Amino acid sequence: MSNPRLLQSYLLDGSIEGVRIIELSESSIKAFVIPRIRLNDIKAREEINWPALYMLINSGDNQLYIGESEKFYDRVKNHDQTKDFWDLAIAIVSKDNGLEKSDVKYLESLAVEKAKATAAMEVLNRTVPARNNVHEFKIHTLEGVLNDTSLIAESLGFSVFKSDNEDEEEQIWYLKSKKTRAKAEARGDKFVLLAGSIIDKTYAPSWEEAYPKSFAEREQVLRDNGIDQGDTVLIEKNVPLKSPNHAGGLISGANVNAWVTWKNAEGKTMDEIIRKGQN
Repeated sequence: MSNPRLLQSYLLDGSIEGVRIIELSESSIKAFVIPRIRLNDIKAREEINWPALYMLINSGDNQLYIGESEKFYDRVKNHDQTKDFWDLAIAIVSKDNGLEKSDVKYLESLAVEKAKATAAMEVLNRTVPARNNVHEFKIHTLEGVLNDTSLIAESLGFSVFKSDNEDEEEQIWYLKSKKTRAKAEARGDKFVLLAGSIIDKTYAPSWEEAYPKSFAEREQVLRDNGIDQGDTVLIEKNVPLKSPNHAGGLISGANVNAWVTWKNAEGKTMDEIIRKGQN
């Protein structure tokens, strides 16, 4: 059985549209959730200039940038001038100023690596920062900080990281047709096409004619995320897509019914597993 946790949210100005401060039971961290237009509302807070792991989020386009800073407010004000894409910032600090510069640098590297692997959001960091050295006794603690950060982010609707605390393995779904051998996972509100999938390049001309935007998206997904192997494309990295139906259409190049197209390793469809509850 999962361990219950208490998550508390404090509304700094009494409204849901303002700054929120979130704390999680049995955790050493607190999160500041800051709409971009409310940056000035936090400048007097002492904790906001402690070492922090932070995320800049474009909630509409599902984009994410991860960083670290010794003085978050100074850094985010700079980002306000130089980065246009974001509308929300989340800053993670220690409740007792217990995180050091080396700690948040380590967390930044770990966070970018996990966010790119999960691929539930488009990560705008070009590379994973080099992992700095921290004392081996701290590694477990910092991994716990990132797991708590993941839980807080998920409570806000952002499935940024794949949690290490999941008791069950993710359900992997398979789509096989012609030369296609695709596999995917549901992660948060995204359906993620997994690296290693092989996609047949052929498509239904009627689908291209009926859905030109989807056809253009399919071409871009294959071009940007795969290796051309002639008749097929090998997907090199995880690709977040909107839904099983959306993914099925792009992969097949045709109209599909996701409930019967995607199957588990035993060959049972989503309809059988999810709708009908068969094991």
